[in-house]
Amino acid sequence: PKGLAFTATPGVEAQADAMRRSRDLRDAQERAAAEEVAKQLVAKVITISHRAGAEGKLFGSVTTTEIAAAIEEQAGLELDRRKLHLDEPIKTVGQHLVPAKLHADVEFPVTVEVVAG
Repeated sequence: PKGLAFTATPGVEAQADAMRRSRDLRDAQERAAAEEVAKQLVAKVITISHRAGAEGKLFGSVTTTEIAAAIEEQAGLELDRRKLHLDEPIKTVGQHLVPAKLHADVEFPVTVEVVAG
């Protein structure tokens, strides 16, 4: 009644198949690129220097924005901060694993070393 649907003709079906194939191809390319980034980042330890007290507690905290900037500086890879998942900001000195999800099927940990500086 609203004119939103139309008859599935052979031409429309062929167009839908072509759109599905191009979407699958683009998804495969994005997944391959995400896997390549994952291979590079899993092997690296990202070091972030932050002011800390005597007991290893930070003045402030390390957020995903700082981690993304450190990854770009140290690994040369531009990573969106929204792809990094922290339950809460890092507030202590030491080594922390930060999960990153670049693609629906590609999730990996990034090792972040927070040092007093």
